Amino acid sequence: MDRKDRYILAEKALTELLALKRKPVGIKFLKTKEDYEKAEAQEPKTGLPYCTAVAKAGVAKTGENRAYKLDVSHNRCAAASTALGMLPVSEYRLSGQMHVDLKVYKNLEVSRSVAHDMVYCSEENYGVLIKPLSQYEDGPDLVIMILQPKWAMRLIQGYAYNYGQLKDIKMAGMCAICQECTSYPLVRNHPNISMLCAGTRCVGQWHEDELAAGVPIEFLGGIIEGIWKTIDPMENKATKEKLIVRLKEAGLEVPEIDLTHNYYSKAYGIPK
Repeated sequence: MDRKDRYILAEKALTELLALKRKPVGIKFLKTKEDYEKAEAQEPKTGLPYCTAVAKAGVAKTGENRAYKLDVSHNRCAAASTALGMLPVSEYRLSGQMHVDLKVYKNLEVSRSVAHDMVYCSEENYGVLIKPLSQYEDGPDLVIMILQPKWAMRLIQGYAYNYGQLKDIKMAGMCAICQECTSYPLVRNHPNISMLCAGTRCVGQWHEDELAAGVPIEFLGGIIEGIWKTIDPMENKATKEKLIVRLKEAGLEVPEIDLTHNYYSKAYGIPK
């Protein structure tokens, strides 16, 4: 299987296993101007906030060009440009004064502590490429998924199957797509979950029941394997039956699934 087919299959598997309503979106950092110019993607003439580009890429129809590239002049969000290593961190932001002025935190001490805990890209980047996972050949640096809480649980269970507890989840409901789902998981090489933030819920138009996950690409295969392996112990009969239908409709191989088994029904004396 070549690389492109691998990412097409990964997108299909994630979509059906996690009942995704939006495509998984791959993010690739473009280190130099030359890398940026070579990237085959549309450059929004009037610019876009980074998280809006992620949202647009996630609703691409089959064969539709929803690949975007943003540099500092086309990313309409200074916070995202800072998180992604396209702008240096300003003293106004780092001091905590910025968010005190915005009345986000109780006082300067709290605001400064949040600012100092933000994890931005440590290396300078010229730009960023944003497109559905299935459209990659060389592979992204990480994948962002928008999903509902129940399916976020399954993603974490898939991670735990191979890697153990998902530790150090980091969130403040601020800079959600750019920092909590991109720079933090990339720099720390660690998947993260985000409840999203007010800003991205505005410009990204996410639904109220949606949250996000950022996963470095090297963990993706292990997570997918873990989700497959834990279908029997984690899912109930009704969910398994729906999953079988989705897998068949997507043309994916259906594993042997025991409709009568999970780890919790007999333990708690509740219906299967």
